[in-house]
Amino acid sequence: MTTAPALSTFTVRRPAAGLARYVSQYWLSLNNASPVYAALPDGCLDLVLEVTANNCRSWIYGSTTRPTAIRCTAGTHYLGIRFRPGQSRHFISAAAQEITDGREDLLSLMRFPSERVAAHIATEALFDELDEILLEALCRAPPFESYIDGVVRHIEAHHGATRIDDVAARFGKSRRQMERVFLQTVGVPLKFFCMISRLRHAADLIVHPAARSLTAVAHDAGYCDQAHMTRDFTRLAGVSPGQLRADDAFFQYHSPR
Repeated sequence: MTTAPALSTFTVRRPAAGLARYVSQYWLSLNNASPVYAALPDGCLDLVLEVTANNCRSWIYGSTTRPTAIRCTAGTHYLGIRFRPGQSRHFISAAAQEITDGREDLLSLMRFPSERVAAHIATEALFDELDEILLEALCRAPPFESYIDGVVRHIEAHHGATRIDDVAARFGKSRRQMERVFLQTVGVPLKFFCMISRLRHAADLIVHPAARSLTAVAHDAGYCDQAHMTRDFTRLAGVSPGQLRADDAFFQYHSPR
């Protein structure tokens, strides 16, 4: 008798309200069926667990500056915690810049009960367990404010359409100082983060509603023209804007934040 392969599922979940400022989302791939995961530049760090029947491995993945194909194993469970830009500092003992375009062993950077989480990987209790673990981490080491948090919010509110000199003046910093601290805290250059924010906005406009023309999207997202938007998509996402509408891998850009 042949046993049917286990069903592969992918879930994205918001964290508890008390974590929403620090964590963008949880994502879970049960019985993974894809040989690769396409990581796109977004200014975020991800905590990733790889869980099999006999083993659990874990890493912190830094933000990328280019589309990156990460190899995955069929039938394995993958769990991710995506920290908001600049917010990983409250949980891990490394500057975001140190991990950009790379990964580090989780246990060398953060006190995290990987085995405890792995035991709940396919249960309804999993996300509540993650909430509890991260809230406990914030209690042990209360979060600290940085003006970079305001810079990130300002850029995201304007979808990247803002002059860096104006942002520096708004926060009373020199441009060079702000760019240095931003890179250390978020992991990508400030100008690059503005490009990412504009691209995310364009991706949202392309998907919701899907009937909007690409020419209109380019105009509304602040690009010079459609060709300019296409160049940014090719560089940052590895595909054209037209492919976005048929590619569910872009959840990283247009999922709830």
